Amino acid sequence: MVSVGSILAMIFTLTAAFFLPIIGAVVLCAAGKLSWRSLITGFFFYAVLQALFRLPVLWLLYKIPAVQSFAYSLVGNALLMAITTAFFETAARFLGGRLVLGRKGRSITPSDSIGYGLGHSIAETFFLMGLSYFGNLMLAFAINQNGLSNYSEVFGQEAAVQVYQVLTGTPALEFAAGGVERIFYTIIQIVLTGLVFHGLRRRSMKPVLLAALAHFLTVFGTAVLQPHGVWVGEVYIFLMAMVLLLGPAPMLWPRKKGDAAVQETEVSENREEETQEEAEPQPSPEEK
Repeated sequence: MVSVGSILAMIFTLTAAFFLPIIGAVVLCAAGKLSWRSLITGFFFYAVLQALFRLPVLWLLYKIPAVQSFAYSLVGNALLMAITTAFFETAARFLGGRLVLGRKGRSITPSDSIGYGLGHSIAETFFLMGLSYFGNLMLAFAINQNGLSNYSEVFGQEAAVQVYQVLTGTPALEFAAGGVERIFYTIIQIVLTGLVFHGLRRRSMKPVLLAALAHFLTVFGTAVLQPHGVWVGEVYIFLMAMVLLLGPAPMLWPRKKGDAAVQETEVSENREEETQEEAEPQPSPEEK
C-alpha cells in the first residue's frame, strides 16, 4: 500500500508545480495584470531553445568520446548542465524581450518580466517533470485500490515490483520536494527575467550577464550538492531564490513612487531617442 502521506505529497507537488502557476497566470492575464503576450512568449522561447538547441547540443557533447569521461563525472556534468542552461535560457529571455515584447518601439514593462518568467517556469516544469508525477499519482491510487497483482498482469511482474518499491519505499517528504523546488524556481526564473529585461530597457549588458551568472550558480550548486540528499539541494535553491528576491528584485519592481518614476523616465527617454532617430530627416539628393 502507498501511504496517505505519500499520496498527499504527490498532490501537493502537482498543485505547486502545475496547477497553481497555470491557474494563477490565467487569472492574472484575464484580469489585465499580466499580458498574454509575455506569458506565451516565455513559454514559447523556452520550449523552442530547449528542444531545438540546448538538448541537441547536450546530446552531441555526451557522444564525443573525448568529453564523455569528463561529462559523466559529478563536476563535469554539473558544469555542462549549468553552462548550457545559463546560456540558452538567458538567450531565450534576451531574444524574447528584444524580438517580441520590445519590437516596434514597445517598451518592456516590469509586469512583462513576471508574465515571461511564469511562462518560462511553466514550460520548464513540463520539460523536467512531464507527465511522470501524474503517472505516479494514478499508479498509487491503482495499487491501493486493485493491488499489485492486477498491475503486474499488464506491465509484468518485474516492472510492477520496481514501481511498487519506489512508491512505497520513498519517504513522503521526497515526493513533496519537487513541488517545493518548483515554487523556488518560479521565483528565480521571474527575477532572472527581470534582470535581462532591465538590461534591455537600459541598453546595458551588465544585468543580462548577471542573470546568466546567477543562473549558472543555481544550476551548478544544485547539481554538485545532489549526492548529499534531496533536501540539501532544496535548501540551496531556497537560498538562491532569497538572494535574488532580496537583492535585485526591489530594484526591478520598485514600490516607492520615486523609484517607479525613475524607471518611467528611463523608458520615456528610450522612446524619445528611438523616435528622434526615426524622425531624423534624410538629406535630399540636391543637398548631397
